[in-house]
This record gives sequence, structure tokens and C-alpha cells, in this order.
Amino acid sequence: MQMTYIGHNHVHDMDFKIERPDGCGDYLALLIKSPALFHVNGQDVYTSPNIFFLYQKGTPQYYEAYKQPFSNDWFNFTLDAGDEDFLKKLHIPFEKPIPINNMQYFSLLIKNMTYEYYAGQNYGREALDHYMRLFLLKIAQVIPSLNKGIEKIHHDKFSLLRSKIYSAPYEKWCIEGLAHEATLSPYYFQRLYKKNFGVTCLKDIINARIEYAKYYLSQTNLSIKYIAETCGYENDVHFMRQFKSSTGLTPSEFRLQQYKS
Repeated sequence: MQMTYIGHNHVHDMDFKIERPDGCGDYLALLIKSPALFHVNGQDVYTSPNIFFLYQKGTPQYYEAYKQPFSNDWFNFTLDAGDEDFLKKLHIPFEKPIPINNMQYFSLLIKNMTYEYYAGQNYGREALDHYMRLFLLKIAQVIPSLNKGIEKIHHDKFSLLRSKIYSAPYEKWCIEGLAHEATLSPYYFQRLYKKNFGVTCLKDIINARIEYAKYYLSQTNLSIKYIAETCGYENDVHFMRQFKSSTGLTPSEFRLQQYKS
């Protein structure tokens, strides 16, 4: 298994779009951290944040940002002799979004692969081969839990609600309103939400706002106070407290780190 290209933590504007009628020449693995729109077999497939998507070699690739800056990790790879059997045994579906609960873990794997790819050290190719196999094995472990996850009748409804939250994190979301939209009691709504996404709904709302803020902090010179208001916070003190709790950095420290990298 050989890696041909890789990218970690790339952020693009809301007009980001990929159109490759003949694919990219290799297999393409995507970790998408923002809402996205895929075009698969003539159909539009809207996805909530934190999904894995695997394109088979030679398959048309059409995907784009959806109402929010596009954030993703990715890598292209080819298969050596015997690798096709390895991939086939994992039963990872092609061109189908797979929700990822522990996105930080998978993103860290790609970060490590990115270092190996560009460092050019001895045994780098062998290390990348092991990393890719580990990555795909861990993705395969996620798939059975999907089939046991949230009840089928609620799956599409919850995915749409989550997509709405990440598309407009600045809205005044509340459990009661979201539960009403899902036609569930607040208690049952919260239980199913965490069961499906591995995080509480309130924490996910905070995560959506923090990710939204990261984009403005890294891509603009807007004031912290203005960004806090843009992300749905009533005051910048509350915003700064939640941002540091989530990232370990103040908004100013995060912005400075982005400028240095």
C-alpha cells in the first residue's frame, strides 16, 4: 500500500467544490469535519460533520462545502499486490458516508502520517504502510457499531438536525426545541443523540461554535468580541472560557499559533 498525497487539517471557504469526472487516479480517503454535499450516482447526499468517505480508484468525485467552511483531512493511496484482498476483507463501503465518533483519534493518525510522508526518514514508506493499514482497520471497527446504533427510524432525522446545528452554530439552539423537532421527549432525544454521535447534544453545539470560531480566528482579523457574537455567544467572556476549555488555548493564543504555522 503506497501513499501518493496527503493533507491534514485543511480549511477552505464556503465556495469550495471538487469536480473530478474521472476521479483522481488513486483511492481517496476523506475525513470531513464540516457539513458537506456529495453527488453520488446522480443523487445529492448531505452529510453532517465528522464523517469518513472512501472513493474507489477511477470513481467520479463530486463533493463540496455546505453552508459552512469546508474542513478535512485526506490521503490518496494505491494498492500493491495482495492489498485488494486486505481492503475487501474490511468491508468498508465505497462512496458512502460513515459517521465517526472519535474524530480526534483518526485526525491524529493522519497528522502522524503527514509527518512521515514529508519527513523522508529511513523506513518512512514502511511506516506509512502500517499507518494506513491501522487507519483502515480502525475504520472497519466503527462499521458494526453503526448497524447497532440509533434506531433506523430516527437516523435520518438526527443526521439532519446535527447538520443544521453545524451549518448555523450561531442560532440559539436548545434541547427542548430540537427534541420537539425530532418529535421526542427531551430525555429520550438526549439519550439517542449521544448514542448515535458519541457526544451530548449540548457539547456538540459548543463544538460546532468552536469550529466556526476557529475558521474566523485563522482566516480573518476580526476582533474576538465580534467573532464571539458571530458564533452565537452573548458575551466574549463566556466565549473565551468555552474556547479555552475545548482547545486548551485562548482565542488569541490560537490565532497566534495559526499565524506561526
